[in-house]
Amino acid sequence: MQDVDPLQSSIRPPDAKTNMDTNPANLASAVITAGLGQLPVYIDEGRFRLLPFDLEQTSEPGRTLVSRYHVRLPRTHAVLNTIAIASPTESETRSIAKNYTVRVSLDGRAVRNAQRFWIFYRNNGPQICRIYFPGDLGSLQMAANSLVLNPLPSGAHVLRVEVTQRITDALPLARMVRVYRLEVLHRGPGPVERRLSPNVEGPPAANNRTPLVLRQPAA
Repeated sequence: MQDVDPLQSSIRPPDAKTNMDTNPANLASAVITAGLGQLPVYIDEGRFRLLPFDLEQTSEPGRTLVSRYHVRLPRTHAVLNTIAIASPTESETRSIAKNYTVRVSLDGRAVRNAQRFWIFYRNNGPQICRIYFPGDLGSLQMAANSLVLNPLPSGAHVLRVEVTQRITDALPLARMVRVYRLEVLHRGPGPVERRLSPNVEGPPAANNRTPLVLRQPAA
C-alpha cells in the first residue's frame, strides 16, 4: 500500500474529471494567454486565479535564475504553469519536454512526481476554447507542465518551482527557480474578482482577433 500523498488535498490530480472550461490544456493555455497580457488573471467568475508566468524568461547553462512573486488572492483555485513549449510537431515537442525536470513544493512539502502534470495538445485542438490561434499558430503543438491548486487555507503560503534544463550533454544544467509567496484571504471570490473575469456571455475578447506570439524557452 502506497503512502498517502500529503498534498493530495491541495493539488488537483492530473486525471481529475473536468469540463470543457476546466480541462488541464485549456487552463494551461489560459495561463500562457494571461502571460501575453491578453487574458485577465481571474477567469470563470473568479473561480480560477492564473499565477504569473514569464514567457520571456530564458535559461543559462551552469546558472540558476531566480524569480520571485507575491500574489494576494481569495480562497479560489490557482493555475500554475512551470514550463511551456511550442513546436511544429508533437514528436518534437515531446522530445524537447524530456530535457526538462520539474520539482514543485508547497509550504516545504514536495509534490510527488511533478512530471505527471505534463500536458500535450494542439493550439486549436478540441481541448481549447479559451482563445483563438490564427494562421500557423493554430497548428503548433504545445507541451505544458501545469498544476491546479485547490483553494488553500487563508494565510501565507510558499509555492516553489524548480525547472532543470539539459541543453546538451556537453553543457552544465540550467536551472530556473520561481518562488510564489501567496497571501490567501479569508474570503472566497467576490465582486472584485468577478469584475476582473472576462464576460463569457459578452462579445469575443480582443485576443480572439489578435495573433498570439509563442516562443520556446531559449537557452
